[in-house]
Amino acid sequence: MTVTLVDPTLPMAGGGNSAAQRPASLDGAVLGLVSNGKTHARRILNRVAQNLIDSHGARDSLLLVKSTANLPATPEEVEALAADVTAVIAAIGD
Repeated sequence: MTVTLVDPTLPMAGGGNSAAQRPASLDGAVLGLVSNGKTHARRILNRVAQNLIDSHGARDSLLLVKSTANLPATPEEVEALAADVTAVIAAIGD
């Protein structure tokens, strides 16, 4: 079995994909929270969202809880979240 590690701080390579633009401000933003479904992910995300609401003026948050940490969110879940939020935060909550 081969394991590939990816450093998320490196520039994206090929494929024509690019990272989404970051909002200039979170003032009035709706935050999308993606929980991997593990024990503490929801708690971590809710705390981070509340901090961003209190300190950066975000308006609200929407939580998506994946059914399993082993699979990505479904395309339908991603599209629904993208239609309603300004920025997305994902958490692993072991």
